[in-house]
Amino acid sequence: MFGLLKNARKNLLVFSAALYSSLTFAQHKLAIVIDDVGYHPKQDVAILAMPREISVAIIPAAPYAAARDREAFAQGRDILIHMPMQPVSSIKIESGGLHLGMSAEQVTNRIQTARNIVPHAIGMNNHMGSAATADNLLMSHLMNALRAQHLFFLDSRTSGKSVAGRIGREQGVRVLERHIFLDDSNEPADVQHQFQAALQYARKRGTAIVIGHPRPNTVAVLQQGLANLPADIQLVGIGSLWRDEAFVPSKPFILIFNDIPAPTSVTPFEPVPLLRGVPR
Repeated sequence: MFGLLKNARKNLLVFSAALYSSLTFAQHKLAIVIDDVGYHPKQDVAILAMPREISVAIIPAAPYAAARDREAFAQGRDILIHMPMQPVSSIKIESGGLHLGMSAEQVTNRIQTARNIVPHAIGMNNHMGSAATADNLLMSHLMNALRAQHLFFLDSRTSGKSVAGRIGREQGVRVLERHIFLDDSNEPADVQHQFQAALQYARKRGTAIVIGHPRPNTVAVLQQGLANLPADIQLVGIGSLWRDEAFVPSKPFILIFNDIPAPTSVTPFEPVPLLRGVPR
């Protein structure tokens, strides 16, 4: 009897440890979006060679926009429309972008045109747009257009004055916000520092949304970082956050029971009184 109790206690400890390990595994989510896709084939290929959880934001005016949309969709990768929007500075934006003073009809038409080029997009984020995202009327027109297209908005937060989140909530459009820029500086050490900052942000807040660009140093840091991603961090597509998907472990849970078959399932079967379904 003492031996049975000792074994039971031991098994309970093993079960508890395994259960704790299962529950604490990869509790924190990391979503990475790569902007400016569609311009440079070599860099785009490097991005599309990464895990499909890496999402891509395609500029509709880019020469390879439609091709990148098809390729990313074939991989099962989340796609965003990277919509050019008016900045505070005088920098000229790509054709087809959004400017202050546009009417609701003009905004709707430009969103539809972008959607025709990037038809597999599930959402949109802003390319530049420090002035656009701070403008109540333009954001109101945008959110109406996105709601009609069943798209969510990822605010790149190029301006601390952005009203996109507030107006999106008022109009029933889901708005996510960028937490970390990966490569404001192109120096490898700086990109690496930002990647580590993203991991720490995810651990502190539960989720980190990161935006980067298809640059050689960014690609190198991501390749190394993702190959050695800590066990408590789960890489997810941006669509997973939009849909509020529950945590799914990237690796199977630890087997906590032995896999020895029950005696009654091993031939020759022994009939047991009062038990049904046991072969004679």
